[in-house]
Amino acid sequence: MAINFEPIFSEMANGPEKIKENFDKINEGKQWGPSQNATPGPGTEGAFTYKVRNDNQFVAITFWPTGIKTHPERVAYLPKSLTSRMLTFDFIGRTDNGGYGTMRVDGDTGKCTFTANDDGGIYIQQTVALK
Repeated sequence: MAINFEPIFSEMANGPEKIKENFDKINEGKQWGPSQNATPGPGTEGAFTYKVRNDNQFVAITFWPTGIKTHPERVAYLPKSLTSRMLTFDFIGRTDNGGYGTMRVDGDTGKCTFTANDDGGIYIQQTVALK
């Protein structure tokens, strides 16, 4: 179903330009910074990236640790400057084999510990509000 915006714009001086101008204001400063790598602990395997939104209000975490059930000592570290501002510290993820896993972040040290009910990789993707 198509919507005819012509009647709306015909009554509005510079209608499309005003809408674009307002849209640009909404998105100003809300873009995400570059992908950064968290630091995996010794022997930890997987992928560990995060992005901070340019307004410093949110962080998006995308982790994929592997072999956690048989290697619970595997950990990763986020920067303490970031974790000290996080409002959530417990995350649930899905494993490769259809199970589930968890990640707990220590806000004081940045240490991320993992648990899993099977030995596949745990896929954790979460957007976290920052104080």
